Amino acid sequence: MPDASHINELWGKCRAFLSQTLNEQTMRNWIDPIRPISLEDSVLKLWVPSEHFCDYLEQHMRKEIEVMLQLFVGRSADIEFEFPRVGEAAQAQTEEVAQVDRAMASGNYVSYLNQSLRFDTFIESECNRMARTLAYSVATCPGQSPLNLLFIHGPSGVGKTHLCQAIGQHIQQEHPRLRVCYVSSAKFENQYTRDARQRGKTSFIEFYQQMDVLLIDDIQGLIGKTGTQKAFFEIFNHLYLLGKQIVLTSDVPPVDFIGMEERMITRIQSSVVIKLERPDIELRRKILQTKVAESGVSLGNEIVEIIAERMGRNVRELDGTIKTLISYSQHGKRTIDMNLTRQVMSSSIVMDKPEITMEYIQQLVSERYNIDPKLLYGSTRRAEVALPRQIVMYMTKKYTSHSYSAIAERLGRRNHTTVMHGVKTITDRMSVDPVFAESITSLEQAITQG
Repeated sequence: MPDASHINELWGKCRAFLSQTLNEQTMRNWIDPIRPISLEDSVLKLWVPSEHFCDYLEQHMRKEIEVMLQLFVGRSADIEFEFPRVGEAAQAQTEEVAQVDRAMASGNYVSYLNQSLRFDTFIESECNRMARTLAYSVATCPGQSPLNLLFIHGPSGVGKTHLCQAIGQHIQQEHPRLRVCYVSSAKFENQYTRDARQRGKTSFIEFYQQMDVLLIDDIQGLIGKTGTQKAFFEIFNHLYLLGKQIVLTSDVPPVDFIGMEERMITRIQSSVVIKLERPDIELRRKILQTKVAESGVSLGNEIVEIIAERMGRNVRELDGTIKTLISYSQHGKRTIDMNLTRQVMSSSIVMDKPEITMEYIQQLVSERYNIDPKLLYGSTRRAEVALPRQIVMYMTKKYTSHSYSAIAERLGRRNHTTVMHGVKTITDRMSVDPVFAESITSLEQAITQG
């Protein structure tokens, strides 16, 4: 059997080749956490953080890794994944934690976790499976690099808080000696302001520096709060250097953190960043079916289907629609039929106009031009992709506050001039092509009216 140095060298070569075909974020999320264990009879055994992580690799990346390995070992080369079994990670953590001084008075420590927001209550489909997999890997092995800093972003109401809380719940259950604290950025800001005024900021900072797992929701709320940012950076840096677990959520990606300290943005951008997408039709159906089952109210499949198709840009919207229907049924003594459903949906749409975000624009443009949204981020210059990409640039610049640079970054373009060119191309074509201009106007109506 080859020695450890040979195995590490082999994996290093495979990793180097993979980095030429996979983007930086995929490498950081899915390749960097892997550790080579052994090589025997042309079978390379690889350690991965969790069973869910293993399942994702088996489904999406096994072939690429095998091909790379065969370049160096031969056509008979194969791979096996190994992950920590239940209890193994907890035992390792317990041995380490036993050496740590637990000086904080238990009366001053509250985790702020909601017991109902767990992994088993998180409804899963293709649109959120990757995020759920990474979150579960973090919860299984807290503090394990590179997942010891996880950044989850996505529009409002797609499950960021649920995943963040689920991580905390699981760690508390499996690693009871670890101190876990969940806090929203608003509560964090209020605590900082109060403590800075009453006792000085030192006690506030020291409190959070004693955490083993820090979960901060809606971190974008600290944008523009200079004093709080500085305190947070002290806490963040302390925990990060000690290898503690940090999970942050945000409505926007790090590239849009205008008003956040540059050193903070740099730290966050070096983390594992994962996006929670808006609920797809499969997830909307599952959510509706679950809510209906919990309520005990009978709802026909055709009603579930029309709500799933026409509503549900976020989970809260679906939840509100179902609750309203149930209230009409239980208190208004009305049968939940198609007429009532359309009435409730119409009211909900009026009250809750869709937020115009770059993600929303990409979704509508991709649907209109019948392309995979992922192609918008790629390098292909095929006309059937290049035009929708330029339309996304044009619409995003017109209907959001994103800068040219921010749009370029999020579309994987090298610099902002590409976006400027794309916007000009669409504007110029609209001025000379009435049919094209009409199609853009139609798309704009869909974007602004939902």
